[in-house]
Amino acid sequence: MRDELDELLFQRYPLIFGERNLGMRETAMCWGICCNDGWFDLIDALCERLQFWTDNNGAPQIVASQVKQKYGELCFYTREIPSPVQDGMILMAEEMSLRICEQCGNSGALYSRRGCLMTRCSEHAPEGCVLVSELPDPMNDD
Repeated sequence: MRDELDELLFQRYPLIFGERNLGMRETAMCWGICCNDGWFDLIDALCERLQFWTDNNGAPQIVASQVKQKYGELCFYTREIPSPVQDGMILMAEEMSLRICEQCGNSGALYSRRGCLMTRCSEHAPEGCVLVSELPDPMNDD
């Protein structure tokens, strides 16, 4: 994610991103948010809801220890165990990321290219990518 978008999230949610200035031996947040700009709105909405739930419902303060793309999906790791509602918010955002282009934020799908998974729209899918939904099922002998 571009530095200016990282910084905007850090400014909006200082409690969630309180570890961003710690060293790499203490947190992975020292590298910032490790995904492309297309997921900015998704992460922003998630953080807004997480902080709202903490502020208004006595839920634990969520502190992000790492936010990144892995296997084409958003991964939002926390320092502490979230409440069941907060956990549901995080899981929903992670699932939604599989339908949002990581590059531009438009509707996307999971693609594979030489074993590398990424969520992209058709415009941002690199040449040679294949929709994962169109790959043969290795568990099906037909």
